[in-house]
Amino acid sequence: MTATTSSNDTGTSTAASTRTPSTTSTSGPNRQRLHDDLLALAELTRATAEHFGRPDLVERVERASARLADRELTVLVAGEFKQGKSTLVNALLNAPVCPVADEVSTVVPTIIRYGDEATAKVVYHSADGSAPSESIPFDQIATRASEQGNPGNRAGIRSVEVTVPRKLLQAGLAVVDTPGVGGLDSTHGAATSSALGMAEVLLFVSDASQPLSRSEMSFLATARSRCPQVVLVQTKTDIYPRWREVVAANQRYLAEASLPIEILAVSSVLRQRATRDNDTALNEESGYPQLLVRLRDTATGESSRRAARVALGDLDFVVEQLRAPFASEKELLEDPDSSATVLARLDDAKTRAEHLRSRSAKWQQTLNDGVQDLMADLDHDLRVRIRAVIAEGEHVLDEHDPSKVWEGFEQWLHQRLAFDLAAHHQYLAARANELAGTVADHFAEDEHGIDVPLQLSVPTVEARVLRDEVDLKRPSLAGNALAAVRGSYGGLLMFGMFGQMIGLAAMNPLTVVIGLGLGRKTLREEKKRQLLQRQQQAKIAVRKYVDDINLEAGKLSRDTMRTVQRGLRDEFSARAEQMQTTIRESIRSAETIAKQATVEQQQRLTEVKSSLDRLAPVQRKLGALATSLPPLPTSDGGGGGR
Repeated sequence: MTATTSSNDTGTSTAASTRTPSTTSTSGPNRQRLHDDLLALAELTRATAEHFGRPDLVERVERASARLADRELTVLVAGEFKQGKSTLVNALLNAPVCPVADEVSTVVPTIIRYGDEATAKVVYHSADGSAPSESIPFDQIATRASEQGNPGNRAGIRSVEVTVPRKLLQAGLAVVDTPGVGGLDSTHGAATSSALGMAEVLLFVSDASQPLSRSEMSFLATARSRCPQVVLVQTKTDIYPRWREVVAANQRYLAEASLPIEILAVSSVLRQRATRDNDTALNEESGYPQLLVRLRDTATGESSRRAARVALGDLDFVVEQLRAPFASEKELLEDPDSSATVLARLDDAKTRAEHLRSRSAKWQQTLNDGVQDLMADLDHDLRVRIRAVIAEGEHVLDEHDPSKVWEGFEQWLHQRLAFDLAAHHQYLAARANELAGTVADHFAEDEHGIDVPLQLSVPTVEARVLRDEVDLKRPSLAGNALAAVRGSYGGLLMFGMFGQMIGLAAMNPLTVVIGLGLGRKTLREEKKRQLLQRQQQAKIAVRKYVDDINLEAGKLSRDTMRTVQRGLRDEFSARAEQMQTTIRESIRSAETIAKQATVEQQQRLTEVKSSLDRLAPVQRKLGALATSLPPLPTSDGGGGGR
């Protein structure tokens, strides 16, 4: 397999596509242009701060620029096995990146990003979190990423990371081809569910052979609550002539479930043929142009707009700190009689800035109390989830013989814990963002528009093998026979002695029948005892296993919250320090002006106006860019936890 170098990934048609009635298209500025404008404005602001001798503000701008440059918009491609996910990705990129064949199924995620040339590497799991990687030839992707080349992921691969030179990816998109989720209750389904909060767009793939199943509808409901943008992609329209009826049925199902999810119908075969033959009409019929437009319009996504507004907020703060001392000087120089008023205002601002840095500041108290409350709530949330898992697991073990159902039970337990931990992390993310907003409000009650670039990274709990915790081997046939013989022998001995006392032979028919009956009863009681013992062993193993998971997950949650606390503390402490620096400069300038002669004051006024004129274009560009951003959507349940 080799990567093609064609960049023909364009398309403008809306053919072979449809939408749910409640979904409307949103337009916004081109993401790449917005990204470039923000970076250019950040560089201009950095140069301005450097010109005015404010290294602290230069550092703030550089951090904002780094966040913008590193920002990646993840497009998650998910769905059941054999629905056409990998073929969809290959057709989108016009490159044979993901392994595709009737007998091939993806077993590890494949992450495709932009690169100047086609490369591939394998990233492995590691206990210490170091994530060792290995570069591989492009034609070995199928061997490493598929079930056939890497059965059960016995190679311990975390992901295969690929770069290809494609315009679609150049804007910062990263496409993730996930393993088939297998009923959406599997371990892969749990991993996909936990990744939803990290994705900007979810492309949920379901072929047009039949309407959505109950498990698919359930997964879409979960996805809609965790991912800002969800698109249902109906594939294989070239195979199923009644695909329009399937799309119409899915529209009804989604409307009845109050899930405003867009539906796009596509044919990967037609797309690939159109690319090969350079056939525009066939490309339109494939439905891919509409999907490409949808992906390129990700600048209208909530997280993208919020990231842009956070960056603009940082730049606006920097410009305001640069402008404030000159504004005070200008006021004093133009009206010397206002010196008392200006100095009093600056002294008041200095007092407020000093208070913001003190431990008694309202935002400090809000942060400390909020983190403590959130840790308690997270601990309670995790305990409730774990208790429910244990109760449900013990109920299953009470109803069945663990030796017969253990393999399926172990798989269920892993899946259930994975889903619950994913939901717990989503709860953590939502509450942490809420806390960050509250702290920002209390930091600047008289200001507006402070956004905090809160970046959450919750490490995953290392997987364990439950079967190593318990031995559920059933007794052999010989062992059960021995227990029955012991019971029969005891009965024969007891009733034989009783028969001799009343004058009967030691081995008479009645004694034999009674002995066999007692042996059978002993065997039943022994089997019951053994079952209860296996059930008790299984319950103990499950409790120990789940308790270990609970301890590790709880520690990871607490560590994450401490990281959040330090990040917010450092962010707002730095803001308070920068505000203090600005006010000190303003006061020093005001005191200097009061001692200057009239001629010197006039010269200084000219310099101050020149400095304000230098800042004015930056302010205008900030305002224009902020105005061009579409407003953030009102909450409709579609972006929780982000």
